[in-house]
Amino acid sequence: MNWNYPFETTEFLFILFFILIYTAYIIRTVRIARQLQTTARTLILKLFLRTISFSLLIISLLGPSFGEADRQIQSKGKDIFMIVDLSKSMDAADVTPSRLEKVKFEMNRFVQNERANRIGIIIFSNEAFIHVPLTYDGAALELFIQSLQTDLLATGGTNICDATQLAYSKLMNAADPNGRSKMMILFTDGENNSSCSGALYNNLRRFGIGVYTVAVGTKVGISIQQNGKPLMYKNDKLVISKLDENFLRTMATASRGSYYELNNAKNEMPKLTNDVNQAEGTLVDSRTITVVSNKYYYFLGAALLLIVLDVLITIGTFRL
Repeated sequence: MNWNYPFETTEFLFILFFILIYTAYIIRTVRIARQLQTTARTLILKLFLRTISFSLLIISLLGPSFGEADRQIQSKGKDIFMIVDLSKSMDAADVTPSRLEKVKFEMNRFVQNERANRIGIIIFSNEAFIHVPLTYDGAALELFIQSLQTDLLATGGTNICDATQLAYSKLMNAADPNGRSKMMILFTDGENNSSCSGALYNNLRRFGIGVYTVAVGTKVGISIQQNGKPLMYKNDKLVISKLDENFLRTMATASRGSYYELNNAKNEMPKLTNDVNQAEGTLVDSRTITVVSNKYYYFLGAALLLIVLDVLITIGTFRL
């Protein structure tokens, strides 16, 4: 038998208190019996019952455990690239406080919930770059997320397809002999320069890479501020940035992925997090551990039965 808790000062104090109180009780009962010229032979039986029940209570307090069971623990991991649009349109304020700031907030929350997975960050506008390689370091990820700004990349425009292609290449070439499950999460308003190739979609489907597109912004759109002034085209026409929902839905469908919305009226990031967690991960570690359980309730139950029996037994000290 093993014990979950050591025998320490608390248990010794309980035992000492029991001995002192019960000794005083015995002396008092015997004295009363002598004065009344009767016997208190039942006292011996009650002493036995109370000693046994008290011992059982002490044992249950120590948390006895016996019998062992083997339990298999499995760890399933995923490789996830978060692809973030850093084009100027992500500064639009149709999502409070801006599209990019809202994305950064949600990315931090996502990272905090995915400590068991390797996560990387790809940033893009007209070109795509690795901002953070796949890592388990949540603190580093949060630091790099906070550094995201639309002026981080010198080029303008938006090329979602190149960023997706880069994520696909890095996921397929990741140094991982166990072949972990691979996913990418795309944060963008969908304003894209060109359509993605059919080969890219075929590869995403063929190798089972999960694609989660997060549409950031509104279909009504809003003007973009630059240096405190509305951004204008060369013909002095106001630049209005709108969510291109059709492109992102098409991309999700073509890659057998999922589509989510992120704006002031609708936030589907909790659903995305749940979908990622529910997706089947690849087994990366399996081990068998020996589990013991606290069996205190057996001893506690026996002690309570003896206490009930003790209550039913009376000591006769009066003679009629």
